[in-house]
Amino acid sequence: MRMDIETYNEIYASLDDVDDVRRAAEQFSEPIGTIHSILNQKTVTKVKRNFSKVKSKGPRHLRQWKKGKSIIEIARKNDIPATLMVSMLLKEMGIPKKGFIRNLEDQPDGRLKREVIAAMDSDFFFSPKAHALHAEKGEMGEYILAEWLSERGLTYRSEDDLRDEGFTKTPDFLLDEELDVDGVKISWIESKALFGDEKEHDYYIKKQFREYEEIYGVGMIVYWYGYIDTISYNGNLIKDYRFFGKDWDIVEELLNFKTYW
Repeated sequence: MRMDIETYNEIYASLDDVDDVRRAAEQFSEPIGTIHSILNQKTVTKVKRNFSKVKSKGPRHLRQWKKGKSIIEIARKNDIPATLMVSMLLKEMGIPKKGFIRNLEDQPDGRLKREVIAAMDSDFFFSPKAHALHAEKGEMGEYILAEWLSERGLTYRSEDDLRDEGFTKTPDFLLDEELDVDGVKISWIESKALFGDEKEHDYYIKKQFREYEEIYGVGMIVYWYGYIDTISYNGNLIKDYRFFGKDWDIVEELLNFKTYW
């Protein structure tokens, strides 16, 4: 069952920060992971729209910090994730961001170190920890698909296998034999641990799906956290967690995977 556009718009409009996620999940009877993914996409869209404007005020942000405002306060005032404000302030201070954050524990104790840690701990979308958890969700989705294929005795070449063979366009699973799903014969499967809205879907059509289809034929795209009912692509199948059965424990784990910490 795909999410209808009206419900999606209601959910999207109701989300401002992570404190809204559980309420919206209960209100709309959707998994927490689905709501969190929609909020993540809304946050990214907002950042793309506002980042240049906020970044241009870097000297002003640094002055505010020096006068006593915290990094989190400045980030909230400018409606931007705290990790990105950390990056702006470090740049204004002439401190290389990657080296500072990578070696954060070795930095001298003091206000800057404390506030950078607090800022990243408060950021569920752009912090290093958020990115690591997103990658872990992606790996979990691929693991579920690998188990699903193995249970059916289906063999395939993975993304790594295809790279080793010299392929540059590599779906997550290239099936050794076509698989009939809902009367459609598919040759490849791509796993996406996110909600499939129109922007995400259009992005991946241009970046991946179009070329997969041209090279390998018809495939199946899995948006684990659901997808909007307005998306489609050339007869390729689009599925979500419901196709695999929510009662499968690992699917349930993925749907509720470390949204908060």
